[in-house]
Amino acid sequence: MGKPKITVVIPSYNRAEYIEKAVRSVLKQSHPRWKLLIIDDASTDDTVSRLQKYLTDERIRMISLSENAGISRVMNRALEEVDTEAFLQLDSDDWLEKDTIKRFVKAMKKNPKAALYYGNIRLWIPNRKNKWSVHQIIRHRKFSNKYQFLCYMTYMLHPRCYRTEAVRAVGGWQVDDPYDGRIMEDRRICVKLIEKYPFHWINKIMYNRRKHRDQLTNRKGYEARNQLRKELVKKSLKSWGSKYTPVFSYRNGLLIVKRLVRRKNRS
Repeated sequence: MGKPKITVVIPSYNRAEYIEKAVRSVLKQSHPRWKLLIIDDASTDDTVSRLQKYLTDERIRMISLSENAGISRVMNRALEEVDTEAFLQLDSDDWLEKDTIKRFVKAMKKNPKAALYYGNIRLWIPNRKNKWSVHQIIRHRKFSNKYQFLCYMTYMLHPRCYRTEAVRAVGGWQVDDPYDGRIMEDRRICVKLIEKYPFHWINKIMYNRRKHRDQLTNRKGYEARNQLRKELVKKSLKSWGSKYTPVFSYRNGLLIVKRLVRRKNRS
């Protein structure tokens, strides 16, 4: 069996109810050459004990942090540990389609210069009886330039498979914001990457994402998220030469970029 090209990284915090499904979705992959790295961010439930039975598989490793560090620091720790060409982030309450890794490996061969590979998702929500059902199919799009992605204020790209060296080259995840890198870390790392590298979209459903009340992306966190969105857009446009002025609006309570207006050249 050849050397794995992809490590699946599962960052986890108090997801005992869901995480085994995430792990089993990796075990069921049609492409057998992978590694799985689980980093538990000091869970206070029985997440760690539930995962012990999977550690007999030599492809699976778990790191348990003694103090809660937040998602950005957890992903930076993963970046230190990964020794494969790419790594795929799998949130601990989600799961993969069986051909996800196979499709990513194929895409990496087709477009080796890309820093990020992503596909489409199936969004699941619970009903009143806590039964999960498909709410929506989310098809993303390809981006011809960094400005297109900056305006893409919709569901975040999933699944995200990062080329390891590209993420290292841009310095990994940021933790220098008021929320210590715990909010909107996914969009910010993508902006850092698309400044320097192309992205590759696979127009296939590859990921199953749960939407539930326990997630950080909820209405209570909208104010903080909107603040960071606005700061990210303004800072990015300024660093890219101030060619455009953003026109902001709101969709379902979240700030979006309605359009970019090209600035007139000053004489």
